[in-house]
Amino acid sequence: MTLTFTAAFVAGLLSFLSPCVLPLVPTYLLYLGGERGRPLFNAGFFVLGFGLVFLILIGLPATLLGALLKENQAWLSRAGGVFLVLFGLYMLGLRPAFLARGVNLRYQGDTRRPWGAFVLGVVLGLGWTPCIGPVLGGIIGLTVNGGGVGLVLTYILGLAIPFLLVALFADRVRPVLQRAGRFSHWAEVVSGLALLVTGVLLFSGTWTTLNALFNRIVPSWLLERL
Repeated sequence: MTLTFTAAFVAGLLSFLSPCVLPLVPTYLLYLGGERGRPLFNAGFFVLGFGLVFLILIGLPATLLGALLKENQAWLSRAGGVFLVLFGLYMLGLRPAFLARGVNLRYQGDTRRPWGAFVLGVVLGLGWTPCIGPVLGGIIGLTVNGGGVGLVLTYILGLAIPFLLVALFADRVRPVLQRAGRFSHWAEVVSGLALLVTGVLLFSGTWTTLNALFNRIVPSWLLERL
């Protein structure tokens, strides 16, 4: 499953670079107290907030569903492949208008305190779903097909690490983020293409073969630590 977990981590990074996240990161930093110093402590609670949303609403139900349908693994792989292809097409722009609408959720509390930062993470985790939903859908498909909760945790890690790094070096990276926001559309395109390819590989059964090949290539000492 090494390739699957690697894909989940990269999916988290691409979600951070998506148009609904990256351009707003400087604003999040201000909410978390980034005007004076580095809001790393509050950012930790912020990450915990959206991480719990994804884990409870996605990770646990998908893992349970995968366990219940374990005997139908072949059909699950094919169904998951179809859904990943559809999600990929969605991210490439083939989407109904009603699915393109976001969820306008706001939190008016004091986000400069840890509890407020945590609630902001929960609220934004729910509000991001329409935008990064296709990527999350891909993670759900892989989780149901045997990835388990660990796969969702890996995705959360890929999304959380850039936030924590940005909070740690807030003063230096804010100008870079403001310029990089214009390129976030390409992250969405890359995500869509990745979902398409993964879906085809999963449907054809090639994904399992690639996982086995990847496990043979990766050094044993690294596999023991993954």
